[in-house]
Amino acid sequence: MSALRTMIGWDVRLQVKYGFYTVYAVLTLAFIVGLQAVGPDLRTDAAVLLIVTDPTILGFYFIASMVLFEKEEGVLDALVVSPLGDRGYLASKVLTLSLLAVVASTLVAVLGHGRTSRLGILIGGVCLSATLFVLIGFVVVARYDSVNEYFISAVGWGTVLFLPLFGYVGIIETPLFYLLPAQPVLLLVEGGFRSLPAWQLFYGVGYLLVANVVAYLWARRTFRQHVVRGGDPGRQLGRDTVPQTHQQHGRSRLVSRSPWVGLLLADFRNWVRDPMLAIAAVGPLALAVVVRFGAPIVADLAASVFALEPFYPVVVASMVAFGPAIYGFIVGMFVLEDREQGVLAAYRVSPLSARGYLLYRGISAYALSLVATLPALAVIGLVQVPPAVLVGSAAVGALSGPTIALVFGTVASNTIEGIAISKLINLVILGPVVGIVVVSEPLQLAVGVLPTYWPIKAVVSGVAGEALWPVFLFVGVVVHLLVISGLGHWFARRAD
Repeated sequence: MSALRTMIGWDVRLQVKYGFYTVYAVLTLAFIVGLQAVGPDLRTDAAVLLIVTDPTILGFYFIASMVLFEKEEGVLDALVVSPLGDRGYLASKVLTLSLLAVVASTLVAVLGHGRTSRLGILIGGVCLSATLFVLIGFVVVARYDSVNEYFISAVGWGTVLFLPLFGYVGIIETPLFYLLPAQPVLLLVEGGFRSLPAWQLFYGVGYLLVANVVAYLWARRTFRQHVVRGGDPGRQLGRDTVPQTHQQHGRSRLVSRSPWVGLLLADFRNWVRDPMLAIAAVGPLALAVVVRFGAPIVADLAASVFALEPFYPVVVASMVAFGPAIYGFIVGMFVLEDREQGVLAAYRVSPLSARGYLLYRGISAYALSLVATLPALAVIGLVQVPPAVLVGSAAVGALSGPTIALVFGTVASNTIEGIAISKLINLVILGPVVGIVVVSEPLQLAVGVLPTYWPIKAVVSGVAGEALWPVFLFVGVVVHLLVISGLGHWFARRAD
């Protein structure tokens, strides 16, 4: 018990130090304000979907950053021979991350929804669900050593585990969803707001109890295989040491020979080797296709409650921020990995310098964001976007790519903080969208502190045939450049 208390204290300090609590304080406040802005007829469904898709599963993503950090620092090596063992290690992660999920979900339900008649059912459901997703997250991340490797697996796992969400919103309905963990989670969270048949509550509790036992045993087996035994032959703690060392020497040779060529070739190799980056390359276009065909289906299903069609311009405009957010995250993680591996220090004393490195990263983030955004806006097709508006908004919105990358490079000290900060990226996309929908002008302009507001607003204005859209684009350029300039000076000072 003493070892477990020590580990819990370590985990809590780690989570506080790297911003988990700060990030979720901001997100929880945003969720509460957002739910209060939703009409009473939709607030319950919105609360259920929000709680299930974010605070309940936060452990699935945060466990990754903690495990990867502890691998890098050698903590897991020490745990193999410590009295704590795998049981105490897993128990500490489950307790600390589940507590954060339960607190955030309870605050969202009570303060955001306001009418939670069966709070005990909701808290119990979130608790059982959070522990399950922490354990599943450990199973997924234990064999990996990089954030990008983990996130490609997380995308696949998340897609399968959360298919029942399509059933909840009425797009696809099948009894097979009762085999997946998200179904009992949905039922128990919904049971905190509405009366449900007793069999559904018993099914939800029973399923999650059994699933937790299975996931716990699976996590212990994974711990023994990938930590105690070092994983596959030639791998230690999920890290392929020989290729990594070779890669670092290769990158060092490239730095000494030609910094710009070294950066370009290293990035090219990352994009070719890493399936996460390959998926990200088509992500905005794939989302645009899904929205193009899925939005009319959702509009028909929701027709009896509210009309979705008037909001099509805002839906289309959100694509201006989606692609840059993806590439800003990826390039930002490149920066953090370069810092952790010492590559950035080598560039700092090379002819390239820290400012040259920053310029390269900014140009690459902007170019990738622009290339991704233009076809996505052209394909989505829910509303007719004038060509000048489409090109102009894509060009200005792409500035969010280097802006977000700089946020990672300046605010975060390492990848564990980067993952925590990444949770706030949703506010960069959804904040302006919500502001445009629920706040009238001129108060709406206050949302302009988020640079993505201006290109999104330009698309909405251009689709409506208003003459102000060039003004919004001009202001967007100014705001983005001011933010980029400030972050660039901060980054350069940190590098020096």
